[in-house]
Amino acid sequence: MAVQTVYLLPGQGGYTPGALAGREDAALTEALRTVDRVAAEFGRPAVSRLLTEADAPSAAELVRADPFALQLAVYAAGVGGLLLAPPVGPADALVGHSMGEIAALTLAGAFDPADGARLAAHRAEALAAHHTGGGGMLAVELTAERTAHLVGAADDRALALAVVNAPRQSVVAGPEDALATVARLADALGVRTVRLNAPYPFHSPGLAAAAHEFRQRIAGIRQLPLRHAAYSPVAGGWVADTDDLKELLVRQLTTPVRFLDAVRELHAQGAETFVECGRAGLAGLVRRSVPNVAVVVAGAAASPAVAEAPVAAEAPAVVDVPAVPAAAEAAPAAAVLVVDAPASGPVLDRESVVSQLRELFAGTLGYPVEMVTADADLEADLGIDSLKRVEMLAKVSAQFGLGESIESGRFIAQSTLAEVAELVLAAPAFGTAAIPAPVAAPGPEPVAAPAPEPVAASGPVLDRESVVSQLRELFAGTLGYPVEMVTADADLEADLGIDSLKRVEMLAKVSAQFGLGESIESGRFIAQSTLAEVAELVLAAPAFTA
Repeated sequence: MAVQTVYLLPGQGGYTPGALAGREDAALTEALRTVDRVAAEFGRPAVSRLLTEADAPSAAELVRADPFALQLAVYAAGVGGLLLAPPVGPADALVGHSMGEIAALTLAGAFDPADGARLAAHRAEALAAHHTGGGGMLAVELTAERTAHLVGAADDRALALAVVNAPRQSVVAGPEDALATVARLADALGVRTVRLNAPYPFHSPGLAAAAHEFRQRIAGIRQLPLRHAAYSPVAGGWVADTDDLKELLVRQLTTPVRFLDAVRELHAQGAETFVECGRAGLAGLVRRSVPNVAVVVAGAAASPAVAEAPVAAEAPAVVDVPAVPAAAEAAPAAAVLVVDAPASGPVLDRESVVSQLRELFAGTLGYPVEMVTADADLEADLGIDSLKRVEMLAKVSAQFGLGESIESGRFIAQSTLAEVAELVLAAPAFGTAAIPAPVAAPGPEPVAAPAPEPVAASGPVLDRESVVSQLRELFAGTLGYPVEMVTADADLEADLGIDSLKRVEMLAKVSAQFGLGESIESGRFIAQSTLAEVAELVLAAPAFTA
């Protein structure tokens, strides 16, 4: 099937206190009432307040005090996130990340909205019934393959590779001792790890008993015919009416979530736009996983939808459509709406600014929010060099309506988010700009690359094959790899381990090698995924003189 637009439903990371505050709409109100009615069925207080009150408990507080409320709120946030998503196009695929799969399947029509909430509630109670008080999840900045080696080295059958998020972001789950072992092994290798705010070791064998009880609890819930397409990162493909989708949700508790594979497969099938219905960092994961796509982030508290255009100039623009996305037709509570934000936002204090900065940086970098702390060193801890900070200045200025009131040199000089927050609060334009309504911004129109200037007579004219050959030698020499390993079609990140920061370094070397000066913009260079693509960029550069 043809795929263009994919809607992403976050898991636990999608919960933000007060995420739906100030949003007044009949469909959204009814959706939240439905979730509250289900909470009452289970003898629990209403959870809608967690999403509508700005002073609601944080995810960390709920993990400790009320995991049930947190999981039901995640479901409600997923549904609400889709309600607030801008109509950038019909939903060709709904994809749920981890627990977000319940919302994705419900919005696809597989379950009644109330039954979707019941699935979330039964899941929460089954988990609580078999919780032994230990275990959790640990993010590891490594490929899935290398993370699997660490899991094997830890030698604990209860430990598992639980989530594969991006080329270099994996998550392991299991007992406390095993997680500590993985963290020590990773530290010895110079690999960063971050303990996630998860109440249970999701997607690991340790939840087998909870999965069994969950299966029994939901036996009476009826599966309905699908009305819209859904792709499962757990099943590894499209779901169908013939599939037992309740069993899929049961299996999910002990089965890995391969989000990276799902994103790459949908991209291979034609997906050009990914809409994140929340603020869990899925947009950043998509950007790190596939090139030349538009990413739209919607559903954050007091923030408009942010449409991020593809880096490559020839990538498609986000298009407006007069109708709601197809996924909205599944149930009355699933209509996709564009909700106008108030003409001006509330006055934000330092804590609120830091919170928004953490979400913004986490989403852009594809990191868990827990990793992006206020006092983390932007370069040493988060890998944000001066070039990346220039990019982040534009995003921060857009987020807070600062225009050009912060000088780039001062922004680059800040070393932590706490310092960036002080800079934002002191900016002359802070607090004076109106917050625009959440409308998807069109991507840039395709711009033809400038025609190459004539090659100087003194130098030989290099063809594509010669450029590729030189690039292979240059990259192999820099990385310390055999030239045979650095093929023209090897994936720079997945196969060669060259992340965006390393690519900035390689741009300088490539520019020096071919005398390009500054004629290649760093964003375009970083967007290339193979040496063959880099060669085309070199050949098209205005300053190319061989």
